Amino acid sequence: MILGLAIGVLVLAFANGANDNFKGVATLWGTGRYQYSVVLAWATGATFAGSLLGGVLASGLVQVFNGSKFLGAATSLDTAFLAAVALGAASTILLATLIGAPVSTTHALVGSLVGAGLLAAGPHGVKWMAVATTMALPLLFSPLLAMGLTVASFPLLSRWFQTRSCVCLTEPAPALVSVGEEAAATPGLLPSFRVSHLADCERGDELTRWNTEELVHWASAGLISFSRGLNDTPKIVALVLSAGLLAPMMNYALVATAMALGGLLGAARVARTMSQRLTQIQPVPGLSANLISALLVGVASRWGLPVSTTHVTTGGIFGIGARQRRQTNWPLARQIVLAWVITLPLGFFGGFGFYQLLHSIN
Repeated sequence: MILGLAIGVLVLAFANGANDNFKGVATLWGTGRYQYSVVLAWATGATFAGSLLGGVLASGLVQVFNGSKFLGAATSLDTAFLAAVALGAASTILLATLIGAPVSTTHALVGSLVGAGLLAAGPHGVKWMAVATTMALPLLFSPLLAMGLTVASFPLLSRWFQTRSCVCLTEPAPALVSVGEEAAATPGLLPSFRVSHLADCERGDELTRWNTEELVHWASAGLISFSRGLNDTPKIVALVLSAGLLAPMMNYALVATAMALGGLLGAARVARTMSQRLTQIQPVPGLSANLISALLVGVASRWGLPVSTTHVTTGGIFGIGARQRRQTNWPLARQIVLAWVITLPLGFFGGFGFYQLLHSIN
């Protein structure tokens, strides 16, 4: 049973990375300015860093996703229950990833927790009010909040970027060296930074040049990827911490590594859905969506609220689509929402079925 739990958790972490890893940087690739491999590497590194810090900054999520808050402590220590939850959620996320549907690991976990919990604790052992208040409400309202705030923040950011500037790394300036009574110019040793108005950026001495808009967009994408690692990793690690398999930080490191591998190897289909098929993404709207998503996910992680990073980030992209309706693939948007709706029952039946299977084997 311990082996089944370990396999289930690692597969779930891999599937989470494949389905979720690119969502924080979807608006970057969607602008068409940057290479997929570069954007993916940025997402993976930022997510990995957030995953490692999840045990320190978002430990409140562990108590929610090991089932103790709405099933009781005894159930949360049942290895068969924990393995069934991991396998049920993993199978749901893997299926969605294969078809390129950006779904919620949080929803899959909640469904699997309830499905396995019904068998482990019985219908009367589930604290349904706790399920509704602790899980259902944050999951329901977070995408709507992300969509609304993205639409509201776009005019403010657009006005701010009307006076855009650039940050340049310039060639080393020559240095004057005294030689006897004369001064001679020698090549400089170190490049320097210059911050200028956009119209004054191209002087010819630039080694590289970044618009502040681009810098903030990249930073916001890294921030939301970091927040995603911070939010998702404790939810997965919760399943192995209760079983006491390894030292806590070792569990976080293994889950973070599996998530990173899943993102590097399996993110392409979901990436195309989020970045290219849903709506055209311009830099400033994409930046708006990223900043709002990072804020919501970061706050939720700190306070132990189980919001879905998928719903928040996709809700932000829906907010972009709401501003440019004719350029938005609304049939695809409806398919994504339908995938969200069926994730919960799929996770439920996965957890229910795997619990029965593991008990019959045992």
